[in-house]
Amino acid sequence: MILRNYLYDHKLRPIYQPPLPVISVGNITFGGSEKTPLARFLLHFFYDLGFKPALISRGYKGRWEKKGGIVSDGQQIFSTWEEAGDEPFMIAREFPQAGVFVGRHRLISCQRAHQLGFNLAILDDGFQHRQLARNLDLVLHHLEPFSLQREPLSSLQRADIILMKQTLSLISSLEKKRQEIITRLRLPKQQKIFFYQIQPEGFFTLKDKVSLPLESLRSKKIIAFCGLARPQRFFNLLHQLGIQPLTTLIYPDHYPYPPRALHRIGQLWKESQADFLCVTEKDAIKLEGREETVNWPLLYLKISLQVEEAFLEELKKIAQNWPK
Repeated sequence: MILRNYLYDHKLRPIYQPPLPVISVGNITFGGSEKTPLARFLLHFFYDLGFKPALISRGYKGRWEKKGGIVSDGQQIFSTWEEAGDEPFMIAREFPQAGVFVGRHRLISCQRAHQLGFNLAILDDGFQHRQLARNLDLVLHHLEPFSLQREPLSSLQRADIILMKQTLSLISSLEKKRQEIITRLRLPKQQKIFFYQIQPEGFFTLKDKVSLPLESLRSKKIIAFCGLARPQRFFNLLHQLGIQPLTTLIYPDHYPYPPRALHRIGQLWKESQADFLCVTEKDAIKLEGREETVNWPLLYLKISLQVEEAFLEELKKIAQNWPK
């Protein structure tokens, strides 16, 4: 990565200009760091500002990853989650007004989005995709120890804005925290750093999308499972909400849940006589409509991102001269 960045920094590799403004969402570590919740947040935020935004994603592990394709044109969905990848399909379902385009050739996806009338691209997991020019580089970073890194910490200086997870209720300490991070990561004093936190939106039944009160779940017997890069974050969030699962099951990130895995989960549910099975929204996409899960009492936890008001003002200022 150091060599690759050197080639781009010294213009020894080409950087291609897309036909619309691009906001890149990325990180420098392997694994989950709320990139998808941030991308979804940005789509809603800029849509409310009057833009017509589109998600540009690689569509990791989807069938269309190599050839590319249009998941949604802002009016209808043209793919399954198996074709689009779980996260792009989830966003297309959740926010039908947004365009969603997948494929490893992100420039082609931007061109397709522009041709269909979209005027802003949110580039998911784009920090290392340097062959595509961008107008704004947003990087999520955390200070968790023992994280495998895609790039050295010095690469954070390439970011226009760094977003760090922090409890936003401690408003008075945010400025002090900002300065501590700048010192600790050896960043320029003018580096823009803002904070965010994960906000649980509620538990929903997979079959009917009915919201269940949190209080009614705390006394229930629950099995929790997920296929995430950082599964412990999901389980920790359940604990913070007062839910203590009977057991937890961990699967690889983007796990497709083949029949043999569902059979094992089903057996565990029957043996434990659990009241509910609880998953993330990303996992729920891959369990919906499956023959094996039709009688399961499945719940999924929906989350969103809460950010500093100063971050929103900064986004408005940056985008004020972009065409709508």
